[in-house]
Amino acid sequence: MKAKFQFEADPSLVANDGNKFNTSGSGASDGTVAANGATQTTGTASAQSGLVGAGYSYIGLETKAGEVQFGTINTQTLGAFGVASQMFGTAVGSGYKKGIYGGYTRYENSMAYFSPSFNGFNFRYQNAAGNNSQYGTTTGIVLRRPTINEVGLAYANGPVTVQFANLTSKGASADASTSADVTTKINTLGAKYDAKVAIIGFGMQNLKDDYSTVTETKAQNISVVVPYGAWRFGVNSASHKTNSSTYASLNGTKSTFVGWGVQYDLSKRTYVYLSQESATMADLNGKNVVINGANFNTSNALLTDNKRSITAVGISHAF
Repeated sequence: MKAKFQFEADPSLVANDGNKFNTSGSGASDGTVAANGATQTTGTASAQSGLVGAGYSYIGLETKAGEVQFGTINTQTLGAFGVASQMFGTAVGSGYKKGIYGGYTRYENSMAYFSPSFNGFNFRYQNAAGNNSQYGTTTGIVLRRPTINEVGLAYANGPVTVQFANLTSKGASADASTSADVTTKINTLGAKYDAKVAIIGFGMQNLKDDYSTVTETKAQNISVVVPYGAWRFGVNSASHKTNSSTYASLNGTKSTFVGWGVQYDLSKRTYVYLSQESATMADLNGKNVVINGANFNTSNALLTDNKRSITAVGISHAF
């Protein structure tokens, strides 16, 4: 047997963006940080604020029969996406949480089992207990969390890597009516093939919920990474399509996304990078989008041909 633990701090070098320690000010209705440094809406902060709880942190036990972890645990859904996005990870150029793929990253109060590898195959199961409470008054800190169950399968052998995840999430009963007790099913597949001169990745994600509007979305991407000495050149093309039984304006609409990036190794643990993405978000509902700390509108208008470009340059060092 082997006892294990991990504590992952997830700091942000941009004020009020990511650490989620500020519970006042304007922001997105779900408590995420809005554009241009606007802070969160009052009452939507995580109970585990600041650096604690923001990363993959757990205690665990490893044996020949597999490994069990307890804590805030990354999902296989995230792992499958990482296989498809390759060098872009979840950053600029990936399409993760940018209107293409959903951000089902990690969940608190989780238990996960990881099987041993059998001829390249392995299995995992994750459960996160829901939470239906909050601290204080109606403007207090909301603790509510969905209940999730996820089954993951993976295969890695030679040049082929494949990961699949089936995640089911059920909203807390005390949530707003649009998410209370709503069950959402997300299927994510990621695969890549290393042809030596290039690594080709493919991913897809299908989502369906049982709310009265019955929303279905389908996302997919193709990525190619070409290594050349200390250099890596990558391109990623993705799309997202929405079908809705209630909102006719959303039915059949599609968003497109293109990202590219260049990385250069300065050492085994350090590289510099340049990444860029361009997106046309045609199937997003305007009332769910926050721009400069304010909602785009209060109707169900689409962001027709709403184009967005992001460029990032930086240096990455692994400790």
